[in-house]
Amino acid sequence: MSEPINSVIDEQNGIKFLDKTSDNVEVLEVNPEKLLEAATYLKMNKDTQFNVLLSVSGADKPRHFELVYHLYSTVFSKKLIIKAVINKNCPEIESLSGVYSAANWHERETYDLLGINFLNHPALERILLPRDWKGHPLRKDYVNNDERLSWNER
Repeated sequence: MSEPINSVIDEQNGIKFLDKTSDNVEVLEVNPEKLLEAATYLKMNKDTQFNVLLSVSGADKPRHFELVYHLYSTVFSKKLIIKAVINKNCPEIESLSGVYSAANWHERETYDLLGINFLNHPALERILLPRDWKGHPLRKDYVNNDERLSWNER
């Protein structure tokens, strides 16, 4: 683990090192309550400067939702992955749109497809599907009852 990333690791406060990917990108798991604080630190700290949010994606796992944030430092040409696990019964997490402007669209897409609520997001609404769409199609329990897609049935 690199020294600058080591400075943010605090397992007692819910920030821990998970692994490295095959292309040597470090992966951290962050307690959802600490995500905003950790992201702000990683962006603003002179030793990390992860100043670009590349993507936010979500996955519906059997017992929880998992959010994956890909960060990049243009100063150090370094990538970082942050994972946050959130409860399926209350799928919400603090928005990073105040830290990274790119989070605005990525969080809206994740909300639209998985139904994860990003607290304090400036305009959390559907971005891909019609506003009157019911449900969130990337959830494992999603049932498509929209007749607008009846042409797609085989």
